[in-house]
Amino acid sequence: MRPSIDVGALARGLRPTPNSAVAVLWWVVFILLIVACAKPNPVTLAAVWVYVAVLVWKRGERHKKFRRNLATLPCFSRAAASATSPKTRPKVTVIVPARNEEDNLEEAARSVASLSYPNLDVWFINDHSTDKTPHILDAIKRDFPRVHVLHDPPFEEGWFGKSNALWQAVLQIEGKQPEPAVRDEGWLLFADADVVFEPGILEQAISQAERERLDFLTCMPRLIAKTWGEQFLLPTGWRGILQGADHENLNDSQSFPIGIGAFMLIKHSCYRAIGGHKALGEWHPEDTLMAAAVKHIGGRVGFAWTPDLLRVRFYHGYREVKKHTLRKTRIFFGDHLQLPLTMMALRLSTTLMALPMMAVGILPQLIAGRFDLLLTLLAAAGFVLYVDETREYKGVEKIAEFHPLVPWLHPVSGILRVWFALSLIGQMIANKPMDWRGRQKFGTTSAIPTPPTHK
Repeated sequence: MRPSIDVGALARGLRPTPNSAVAVLWWVVFILLIVACAKPNPVTLAAVWVYVAVLVWKRGERHKKFRRNLATLPCFSRAAASATSPKTRPKVTVIVPARNEEDNLEEAARSVASLSYPNLDVWFINDHSTDKTPHILDAIKRDFPRVHVLHDPPFEEGWFGKSNALWQAVLQIEGKQPEPAVRDEGWLLFADADVVFEPGILEQAISQAERERLDFLTCMPRLIAKTWGEQFLLPTGWRGILQGADHENLNDSQSFPIGIGAFMLIKHSCYRAIGGHKALGEWHPEDTLMAAAVKHIGGRVGFAWTPDLLRVRFYHGYREVKKHTLRKTRIFFGDHLQLPLTMMALRLSTTLMALPMMAVGILPQLIAGRFDLLLTLLAAAGFVLYVDETREYKGVEKIAEFHPLVPWLHPVSGILRVWFALSLIGQMIANKPMDWRGRQKFGTTSAIPTPPTHK
């Protein structure tokens, strides 16, 4: 592995290039659908059916890829726990940062501290919390001797807060284990403070990493979504991540790196080779960048999912989903208006126009009491769009929790996402600062940021 890496260049390479042509295309499609509803004629309806056919075909290809990945990617489960045992039990150090996590922390932290893996160290970092987080962590430390708690680590100016907390913890850990040959044989597991672990997850992860000779392994936990707002907005995003995780091509230089902050297992030696979180300091998102950095130096990355050994509830209710979705979108994509404009036109053309097309096609025929071929074709196109959108949820129940009615109420999701796009446009125009649990600094957010200087 090569020891040096320009994380700034990696970060810039991961961010998509704004594409005005795509935004214009989707707005043209939306206008076409509006015109077809206002004045249906053979030409507009022919164009509508071409659009519907292409959309259904493209989505069908995505469905195939999702199903293939679901079947071929490693799956960690209770059913496989008894049959899975690593050849060795290398040292695993779990590091969990927590900032104002009092609502989620108790169950998640105790689940980590209770893991039965024999060669385990657990570190929690109280990242300058202003709620009950430090008291919860101190109580857990008293109950579990192998738990360490680091309170209020020093903050490096300009760093992304999470990266800073994790780096400070690693420095503490390495100070207690100064012999490089010893620590380099072990693994570091970075997790989030809202992730609940079940017994057997570490054994299966280590076994998978050994079998495939991995340097980095990330695992997708089961997504818990309790409120309607969470269920309308989160499951299909989780589906999109798994859809992009092609097991055969994960280590291809052209494939997009995948790192999920809820569970990232990395060899200590590999972590040091990429420069650790010190190299990631001002860059975001740190989980994706860590996977990219490992691939860049020639390390092997892996991806797995689990239906029952890890679970996470990221947000509590619609307001949290909206706030943090907008924040993450701006951090990763930058303040480019093309993005929310494309998002809006996409949802209008796929999720929201189906019901109006059906209504415009059916109601006039019912009122007039006579059949109209053009209106029937319009209603049929809307029906195909509506049903095809429900297929976006097929199989997602294996990786996310949601009510069976959610797929059939997907127009609500479309309305919420259009509102998100409008809110995003408003934030960008007003240059409104982002906020996350009392912080307004998140490292580099521009699409083409200035690389960091190294002294």
